Amino acid sequence: MLSGDANLTIRPETRDRILLAVREQGYRPNAMARALKQSRTGALAMVVPLLRNPIWSSIQRGALQAAAANGQVVMILDEPPDDLRSPIDYQYLIEESRADGLVIATAQRLTGTRPQSLTVPHVYLNRRGPDGGNNVVMDEEGAMRLFVEHLAALGHRRIGVVDAFKVIDTVHRRTAATRALCAEHGMSATFEHAVDTEVGGYDATLRLLSRRDVPTAIGVGNLNQLFGMLKALREVGAAVPNDVSLISFDEDDCLEFLEVPITSVSMPLLQLGAAAVEALVDRINGRPGTDVMITDPLVLVERSSTASPRGARRPR
Repeated sequence: MLSGDANLTIRPETRDRILLAVREQGYRPNAMARALKQSRTGALAMVVPLLRNPIWSSIQRGALQAAAANGQVVMILDEPPDDLRSPIDYQYLIEESRADGLVIATAQRLTGTRPQSLTVPHVYLNRRGPDGGNNVVMDEEGAMRLFVEHLAALGHRRIGVVDAFKVIDTVHRRTAATRALCAEHGMSATFEHAVDTEVGGYDATLRLLSRRDVPTAIGVGNLNQLFGMLKALREVGAAVPNDVSLISFDEDDCLEFLEVPITSVSMPLLQLGAAAVEALVDRINGRPGTDVMITDPLVLVERSSTASPRGARRPR
């Protein structure tokens, strides 16, 4: 009965006595024995980049909650930023029976390339892979629409974006969406791409501010770059939001406690992590996969870092 065998016939009163004894004794099924019987490990491998970025803790929390609900554990692998690997390099984890499936969130942009195809259960998290039907992503276009339309409503016409390199699929999609949305609103967009660290954000901001047409508002790809950007703005004496408005594409509670609280785009990170695990469990169980886009909740968190540019009138 404790094995979950649906074909087992047992009297209700006997079942109740057994379950009572199980609870009193604190019995737990032997996971190793169950795994051997089912030819499963009960574990998932999740490959993520640069754990310093706080958004990954939210994504992982959603993944861990969904995994627990499905009787799985999650093994986290941190991909070194200076040693980017192909997803195929992690297939051995399944082939050697260390895990049942892969959640891939490597930094490389995988579309448009022809890497060797994975032959084990897998999904791509917050990235698009080369094979359709295995992608679990967020609505980057919707996020950039919140960003551009908020600044357009304030009267901004020249915006800048500091983000990671376009080899990262999420950055590629944000860049394409921002260009299209700015053209739609009659705005110009200038991009500076750099490593997604404080130093990268600092250097990219200085390059952006040295241009002839300095933007009146800037979006920044992640929290690490944001902190470098704030240092660069202090050094050149640019006040936020009087001289330049700022919007972060990462949301975190810490943004409320900065000297100038930073407006941000809040993405459905918990939901993303949970959806990736649910999709992977489907593939492990042999169910066909489809691409998944998580669109809700997606909101602009307005704080004090955005305002109308000097001398500008808000569109009516």
